[in-house]
Amino acid sequence: MIAPALQRIGLTDGEIKVYLALLETGSSSITNIIKKSGISGSKTYEVLDRLAKKGLITFVTRNNVKYFEAYSPDRILDYLEEKEHALAEEKTAIQQIIPDLILKQQHALTSEAKIFTGWEGLKTANEDILKTLKKGEEWLSMGLTDQPKTWEIYFTKRQIARSKKGINLKHLINEKYKSLSQSRGNLPHTTFRFLPKDFEMPTSTEIYANKIIIMILVQENPFAILIESKEVADSFRKYFYALWKTAKK
Repeated sequence: MIAPALQRIGLTDGEIKVYLALLETGSSSITNIIKKSGISGSKTYEVLDRLAKKGLITFVTRNNVKYFEAYSPDRILDYLEEKEHALAEEKTAIQQIIPDLILKQQHALTSEAKIFTGWEGLKTANEDILKTLKKGEEWLSMGLTDQPKTWEIYFTKRQIARSKKGINLKHLINEKYKSLSQSRGNLPHTTFRFLPKDFEMPTSTEIYANKIIIMILVQENPFAILIESKEVADSFRKYFYALWKTAKK
């Protein structure tokens, strides 16, 4: 329980072993630290130096021999606060240069198609929809297949965010997945219609602004293709509305 908690705040295995050894033994020479921690002598000084820089240990010299000891464990909270302060400063610095980075990206040539791989790629593609659309604009979605529960939870949360933003969603799905409309259908700015059960494919097509995203929803290797083209988006939009007119309410 102790070691995993210390790992989560950024301490390495070696740092944890040495730090715990010092807590248990008190003021110790390098020889005793090596015996207690099980860390090799060549690495011990390096580990002690890192712990000292983090403010978790100190040392004194007696008769030309260094003795190391751990500060009170309360010092860990101070260390965390210092990390939070440093992280806040880094975030502020990044926020200040974001406009310049965006300007550089706008000046660069952009490709018409992008591919996002894996589950994290699907999330990145989905986030582009929410970032692109504004209140009152339209998101057309069609197609769906069985998904892991974690995917459904994530996409439902993002649909809640979409609804709060005032983006209008029209979603065409297979009749098999009417349960999905029960969990999302009551959200404001949301309309579902249903296609026949034999109309199923492992993809989801998202049409918004001048973009379309085709998500390949296979669990083993999901990926998404984003195409940015007004002509292509408009053609998919026409296809969507042709199906929308025939779909069941």
